[in-house]
Amino acid sequence: MKKIITIVTVIVIIIVIFFIKINYKSLKNGNNMSNKSTKEITQYILDINSYEAEAQVLIESNKNSNKYKIKEKYSKDNNVFKREILEPENLNGVSFIYDGTNLMVQNSALNLNKIYENYPYIGENNITLMDFVNDYKESNETNVSENEEEIVLEVKIKNGNKYIAYKKLFIDKAQGKISKLEIQDITQKTIIYILYNEIKINNLQKDDILAFKLKEIKNDI
Repeated sequence: MKKIITIVTVIVIIIVIFFIKINYKSLKNGNNMSNKSTKEITQYILDINSYEAEAQVLIESNKNSNKYKIKEKYSKDNNVFKREILEPENLNGVSFIYDGTNLMVQNSALNLNKIYENYPYIGENNITLMDFVNDYKESNETNVSENEEEIVLEVKIKNGNKYIAYKKLFIDKAQGKISKLEIQDITQKTIIYILYNEIKINNLQKDDILAFKLKEIKNDI
């Protein structure tokens, strides 16, 4: 009986240590915001250094709507960025990779690549999480609100256009993570809706995104 009790005790201790390590790793990676105040969460978002996300994107226009499933990686270190399209099927394998200076458009299905050297800031597409952060920091018209389920950060875009004039970022209180981003036109109609299925924050390095050297790739789209 004593041996059984000892074995059970050891197993319980191992399980406890295992969960402590998992929770510590989650906190260390900055992916747990559930125990922070609204002010702390806002500052946390504005201080993001990197993220990795999988998202569903819906883009509405006057004539139709388009849906995409994408993966994104961003690191503030040298402003490196990668977006990979997973769906629709005809665009699967198409990636946009920016190394801080050059942009590569890659189609892995066709083994084709196109490099644009000295390309302007990739964030000008205006739909990334880092674009929201930059817009929020630059604008004088921001707002933070909350209800029982969510915290919402809102910003009116400085020098925005009629298509991209407002943005709203939603943080799920229960899960303690970013859940969605809405982009609105000048009439405050949502034209781009981004649902984050998975998101990890502040656990990427530049080399996690750039697994290539642009100048070594010769195939051309």
